[in-house]
Amino acid sequence: MAGAVIYAKSKPPETLFDHTKSVMDNTLLLIKEYGNRIMSSWPKSLPDLNRLLSIVAAYHDLGKNYTPFQNVLRESIKIDPLAVSSLDPHIPHSFLSAAFFLADAKDLGVEDLYLKALLTRAIAFHHHRDFMERLLDPDSELLKEVIKEDIQPNYERLDFMKELGVILNSPVFKEIGPLLESHRTSMWELLLTKKPEYRKAYDLLAGFLMKADHSASAHLPTEFEPFANTKDSVLKYLSEKKIDVSSLWQLEVLNSIRGKNVILIASTGIGKTELALLWNEDEKLFYTLPLRTSVNAMFSRMVSVFGDDGRIGLLHSTASAYLLKEIEERDKQDTEIVGLMDRARQLSLPLSVSTADQLFTSTFKYPGYEKVYATLSYSNIVIDELQAYNPEIAAAILWGLKEVTELGSRFCLMTATLPGFYLDFVKKNFPNTVIERRFLQVSKHRIEIVRDSITEYCDSIIASWMEKRRVLVVVNTVKQAQKLYGELKRRLNNESEDNLMLLHSGFILRDRSLKENRLLDDDNPFTGIVVSTQVVEASLNIDFPVLFTEIAPADSLVQRMGRVERRIREGKLNLEKPNVHIFWSDETSGVGSVYERNLVSGTGELLEKYSGRLLSEEDKQDIVNTLYYSENAKKVKEKFEKAIEMLKLGILKANNRDDAQKLFRDISSIECIPLAIYEREEDVISKLVEKVESSKERISRLRAATELQGYTLSVKRSRVPDSKIVKLIGSTVVINIPYDASTGIQYEKEESPFV
Repeated sequence: MAGAVIYAKSKPPETLFDHTKSVMDNTLLLIKEYGNRIMSSWPKSLPDLNRLLSIVAAYHDLGKNYTPFQNVLRESIKIDPLAVSSLDPHIPHSFLSAAFFLADAKDLGVEDLYLKALLTRAIAFHHHRDFMERLLDPDSELLKEVIKEDIQPNYERLDFMKELGVILNSPVFKEIGPLLESHRTSMWELLLTKKPEYRKAYDLLAGFLMKADHSASAHLPTEFEPFANTKDSVLKYLSEKKIDVSSLWQLEVLNSIRGKNVILIASTGIGKTELALLWNEDEKLFYTLPLRTSVNAMFSRMVSVFGDDGRIGLLHSTASAYLLKEIEERDKQDTEIVGLMDRARQLSLPLSVSTADQLFTSTFKYPGYEKVYATLSYSNIVIDELQAYNPEIAAAILWGLKEVTELGSRFCLMTATLPGFYLDFVKKNFPNTVIERRFLQVSKHRIEIVRDSITEYCDSIIASWMEKRRVLVVVNTVKQAQKLYGELKRRLNNESEDNLMLLHSGFILRDRSLKENRLLDDDNPFTGIVVSTQVVEASLNIDFPVLFTEIAPADSLVQRMGRVERRIREGKLNLEKPNVHIFWSDETSGVGSVYERNLVSGTGELLEKYSGRLLSEEDKQDIVNTLYYSENAKKVKEKFEKAIEMLKLGILKANNRDDAQKLFRDISSIECIPLAIYEREEDVISKLVEKVESSKERISRLRAATELQGYTLSVKRSRVPDSKIVKLIGSTVVINIPYDASTGIQYEKEESPFV
């Protein structure tokens, strides 16, 4: 059947010729857009990357000629099978593709054993299946049988490859096993010991192939055109904000940081984002933040800077909900939003705003991580608010940065506070990093240390609200926030949320979004008391005249203070009375569970001498530095160093991307719908589930999934006893734990918040 049509995809039907050509074209486009930077990172001792990419692109899917594989596609397309076959249809086509390459390697000028192994592995592992390991068992005859009985007799069905410049020989089996084995004493691992540049080459070659393949399957280009004239766009944006651009400090330091790795330790509100954009120039950029809310806000900000032409991506677990809202607000078509989501997921846009997990789960080396690493190799990365992550997650981010900068990436790490041992790691592993410190010459926080429980000061909070009209209250746990909110509400005679709001992560997405949108509405500013947890610390653009907070480690307190008089950039406030009240007592919540006890006590001891005084921005840095270079930080530093060592040794590896997400978040979480919500909305929820599972229209499924997500919240599995699980709806659990829209989920026992 030499003239038979050979398919690569069934939904929609696409021939192997068309798909292969698209992949080859995509590799050329990749080099066209970012070739200079890519080529500068490619190991000089290896042959030209262009040549190797063209080979793996041409051969990567030839194994789809396998008759049982074709029959599965043909059944889906509803056309006749090629032939009856009793062979296993689940043999990974990528392994069979490698057999085609090995048969032609000599003709292609690839005779060096190490180079042959590199290309074979890039082709064989561009898709991963659990079945693969079994096929590499020395006792397994299955792969040999398949090649002999089906691949060799039918290779002439691929004659069309001549149009792409590929003349095929009959595939072989004999070399595949030794080249693909990955155990400690395998040929590949021994090669990496002798020639470590091959690890870099593999990450790049395999990653570029995956990227070109995935983009072709999505019918998208590998890369979209980069932005031009970034500097002009940033200055225009600032001018429209009535900011004098003639003497920007960011322009003063630009020459010293251009093309280098940068750490910027700077005051909140000083313009770190603008520096990052100017530092990046017109390169491809990933801008990461800790929280989805701050990512959404930054996405909107980037659209304001660069315009809304579909080249700015949004990457996080609930991005679809935000983008679907954009359809209504910006009068966009459904297809525009779906296209933007696809482009963002393919990592093909010149600017993507993302939560860190979307990139740095790849540090755990799940199958397919190479696509992320290869993309980052010619990209710049902004890490905003590193201090917001726990030490294990910070370790994953910093180790990931180490590995991708070795591939060619550059980073700008920005924060108002940076624990000393993080800075030491950077100095040791990135020796040419520029460290820029920039602080507002303003003292806008007079602190007061109160050696009592914050719950005893509800009258003071209310009195402050009566005077200032806006008060921020931050405590360390959800349980404490609920307790304080309840007491304030009682004393305010059940004041509505027009004047009193509780905000933490224990709300279903729909309720939390309403609260956050209300808080961030500049046109109708919230005037009242906000009781919250750590969710307000990282990059939420909110501003209050006064803060009441439980004591926390110094870096967290600095972040909380950053939400007070945020927009004042110079001078000295006439503060006769404290505007930051810090409560430190035996009743302080979260000590020992959320925060290390020694960090909290060490912070209190350092702050006591400042009680009643104005704090300068330099004072805050001195306090943080002193804390994290003291014995009080020993346990946190040990957690960080242990995680780094485990990553270095390759112990922290994930079997798949979902497992990597759990490792990154350091929790096993489940998506839940509280029973009270489910019972009230059962008909709506059931219809949404049905639409998600059965609708043939993608945008309809997406809308339904997004609306369904609005009824859920993410909960640590350890907090949900089996006895509280009522039913399972797809992958979402209905839980019998009290919930209401004002206070959120209500656990019986205290535990660290899932912020």
